[in-house]
Amino acid sequence: MAAYTFDDFDAAEARRAGMNDSRGHTAGKKNLPLHLVRQQNQERVELIMSFYRALKEFRDLTGRPGPNGAPICFEDFDRLIEGYMRPVKDSCHRLFRESSTGASDGILQAMFDMYFGILFHIMLKAKENLRLGENYNLRRMEELLSGLRSDGRSHDLPPGVNQLFDRLADEFERDTEELEGEMERARFMFDQLEAIFNRVIQVYHDNPTIIRSLYCHKEFFAELFPDEGLDRVLARIYPQNGPAEAYFLLGFDYLRSGHAVEAERVFQLAVKAARRHHVSPARMRQLCDQYRTQILAELASHSDRARAVQERLKEMQELPALRFLFAAATDGERQPALDAAPSRAAIL
Repeated sequence: MAAYTFDDFDAAEARRAGMNDSRGHTAGKKNLPLHLVRQQNQERVELIMSFYRALKEFRDLTGRPGPNGAPICFEDFDRLIEGYMRPVKDSCHRLFRESSTGASDGILQAMFDMYFGILFHIMLKAKENLRLGENYNLRRMEELLSGLRSDGRSHDLPPGVNQLFDRLADEFERDTEELEGEMERARFMFDQLEAIFNRVIQVYHDNPTIIRSLYCHKEFFAELFPDEGLDRVLARIYPQNGPAEAYFLLGFDYLRSGHAVEAERVFQLAVKAARRHHVSPARMRQLCDQYRTQILAELASHSDRARAVQERLKEMQELPALRFLFAAATDGERQPALDAAPSRAAIL
């Protein structure tokens, strides 16, 4: 079976692009240049990766004390903001700022952009409070003044110094309390932003380029979410059927581009994901048939490629782990149970 690339399907890819972000200036352009299609899809993938990384870094940083119980340091906070949060802010400005507010997706995108921008500036203020606390050692100055007062030498100081320091100490205490409040506010806002973002990225459910790119970064997500990996994100994009549906989209897209080995691998991942997320065998066969019909329709004008896909599907019908997906059931045929665990070799 010959290997085909996405370049063979530029027109279809261009039709899918530009609509996903509900951007008013691209929504009517169905023949977007391929380089813009790729650029937009790349930035969408980078936004997804950046947001979940920023979210995890924030929770890791604010959920634990520093060394020896010390508070979070300025350097850690600066790295969180500039290294992890700023890329999210910049990307959602470019992708979401011009979203149409007529549709619910557009409203959510605009809300995410605004809400994340507000959070970003709250975090900048908190960072400055940390910097002041570290660079100006008011506690040390308080100890020195207390020593002078106890020795009766505070009268040697210029008039008003004691009052000035007392005011500075009060303001420092106030800023410290504000910092704690800002961190609580930031935690709440990040929780809300995660819920909004999980809904926003559902608009990418029919974009195989994005799903394929996320899959290519599965090691990144495995490190980010050790217990769930990429499936955590795919479950948000496909809330009804979970990661299994993503792997069907991806598997048939691999078949379309001639990558049969990769297609077989992700179909097996679809079976594993279905067991974890309790997707029924009947629903799995429906999804399989849905995406098979869709891909063959897209290949209607490429009869040789359509035949190649069909031939490869026939070969997959003989695989024990996948037979129940691709083999048409007859009245007397017993379909293998979805919960029957395939061999380790089949999964790997």
